[in-house]
Amino acid sequence: MRLTRLLGTLLAATLLALTGCSPDTTPPTVTISSPQDGAIVNTSQVTVQGTAQDNTRVVRLTYQLNGGPEQEVSITPAASVPFTFSVTLQEGANNLVLSAYDNGWNKGTVNLSITYDPAATHTLSIKVVSENAGSAVDGSTLRLYKDGTLIASALSGSDGSFTFQGLPRGVYRLEAQKPGMAGSVMEGIRVPEMASVTLVQKPAFDATATTTPPTLIITQDGTQPLEGQTFTNTIPFRVQVDTSKDYVRPMRYIYVALGRTPGSAFVTNSATWSRRIFTDTEDTGAQALSGSNVAGFGSASGETVYLEVVAYDFNQNRSHYLVPLTFVNTNPNQGNTVSAPTGVAATAITLTRAVGFYDVKAPAKLTVPVAKGEVGELTLDPEAAPAGSNLYVEVRWCYSSANPTPFAFDIERSTDGVNWERVGTIGGSRSASCPSNPFNRPFYFRDASPDLTPGQTYYYRVVARGANRAESAPSATTPLPPFFAPLVSPADESTGVSLTPDFTLGHPQLSIGADGAAYNLVLWDTLTGDSVAWQTLAGYNLLVEFGTPDNDIPDGEAVVYGYHPGLGDLAIFTDTAGVYDPSKPNLIPVDVTQGTVTLPYNFDGLAQLPALQALRTYAWQLYVSYAYKYNPEEGYRISAYSVQTWPNTAAPFRISRTETQVFDFTTGQ
Repeated sequence: MRLTRLLGTLLAATLLALTGCSPDTTPPTVTISSPQDGAIVNTSQVTVQGTAQDNTRVVRLTYQLNGGPEQEVSITPAASVPFTFSVTLQEGANNLVLSAYDNGWNKGTVNLSITYDPAATHTLSIKVVSENAGSAVDGSTLRLYKDGTLIASALSGSDGSFTFQGLPRGVYRLEAQKPGMAGSVMEGIRVPEMASVTLVQKPAFDATATTTPPTLIITQDGTQPLEGQTFTNTIPFRVQVDTSKDYVRPMRYIYVALGRTPGSAFVTNSATWSRRIFTDTEDTGAQALSGSNVAGFGSASGETVYLEVVAYDFNQNRSHYLVPLTFVNTNPNQGNTVSAPTGVAATAITLTRAVGFYDVKAPAKLTVPVAKGEVGELTLDPEAAPAGSNLYVEVRWCYSSANPTPFAFDIERSTDGVNWERVGTIGGSRSASCPSNPFNRPFYFRDASPDLTPGQTYYYRVVARGANRAESAPSATTPLPPFFAPLVSPADESTGVSLTPDFTLGHPQLSIGADGAAYNLVLWDTLTGDSVAWQTLAGYNLLVEFGTPDNDIPDGEAVVYGYHPGLGDLAIFTDTAGVYDPSKPNLIPVDVTQGTVTLPYNFDGLAQLPALQALRTYAWQLYVSYAYKYNPEEGYRISAYSVQTWPNTAAPFRISRTETQVFDFTTGQ
């Protein structure tokens, strides 16, 4: 072998001398696709797969297992060489070194760590997201520990996910780190009881500060243990930050909840369930969960439940602890024979705006269509939705006060209407109210699962639970992707614009699979800061629908309608096919092919507004913009919204929606 290598090197040097070329000093690269570095397997025989690449040609591939002799891997020399071979592992930790050689005998190596544990049979699926219902975090380094020992590491995929395989039964700690992101840790993951977990990793407030999450001390009262104990009706707790450990002061929030990941009121609270929140503190003091904090959880005989504690320091570093305990709930409603909930309506809401998860500020209200020909109010908390492009499903329902009160409501989800999984539980209750507007129905739950996907139809049902289970009829929703309607004209920084201009904006309804979209425009004088009296400023939205099978408008046609103070009722402004108005009005021109809608400064037939001032600069933007989708099977109820922008009543300035375009233009003489 040494002679062969020497001859090869000599031949290569001779050829280089004859040709006058520079010597090749670039080593090959070796990439292993399977198994993952740090993998734990439960079989001694493992197949190794990957690719060796070189700028000229890979001529040899070898491996060494646990420092043993170099073993040849049979390959066909080429610039890119796929390989597959098997090795027999020893029990415990194993180290595999792969080496690739090129014509110049340059050597490239890669190391692979594999643990062989005959008892390792379980998997743990991880999803890393920027918020509880937020966008995926890819390329985050995940480290999995058991009993303080690092047993596996990996990178989250493009969808934020990774699955650790071959794990033995036990309790795990999961850490995530990524440049520019705050650190995140989840402590107390039980395998195999927990087959999947969601890890929230937020952008760091200061990328130069520490990204070590705070260490928490969780007890009953500062001294007595909490984990593994049994409690009846009330759970005492005290959460303290270990001030001897690394974290960024001051602390921002400490959340405590039973049975689900705690967070803002918008995401995690419901009409019959709540969590505890502590701000700007390193010690919650002696506290307790009771009443609505524990409603629907536990049982009369005692049930294993998880107290969940989440803490954020000032750099957004996040600690999430799962604390198991036995909870005895003596609520007598467990013995009630219950009936099925009614009026279940699932509505998917996609938010384009990047906003905070934990802020809880005054909500804003939108006048929105709730079904064909009907409008209602949709309440959105402008600071409580997850960051990035975010998606959650709000499930609303009724339960008659004439029926016995359930102990709990279980919310279940399905992708086929046949196989169901529980995604949440809240306390049972009843109410005489059951409004026709789904958003006003008394009971609700928000499914903020990170696996919710636009375009996928989801079915939801609510199960009343007491002495029996009573399942509601299902409700379906198909989430929409993010919605963005661009401004077109008057173009930004344009001059010589008419004193009574037309305003054109893009209407991408069809491209995202929606059945319509709503707009409200705002126009103001940049010199004075005063708004210009305009038709849509009165708070009424303009609804634009291009033809789809679910809105009963012919393909290639369009209807524009809305409430208008000048008309006093719902008005049809444009109907290109005469579906609702045989006269085919065209007060608001549309271009279905180009996907645009144009709002004239003055509508024909309505009170004329005074012209804009000459040689004055104005600005215009979308004040409200969202798309919607009908559900014909449920009375043409709108079952999905995709919201681009809405009024932020908490902001003291007009341009409060940073993702909205603002176009300036100057009028002519």
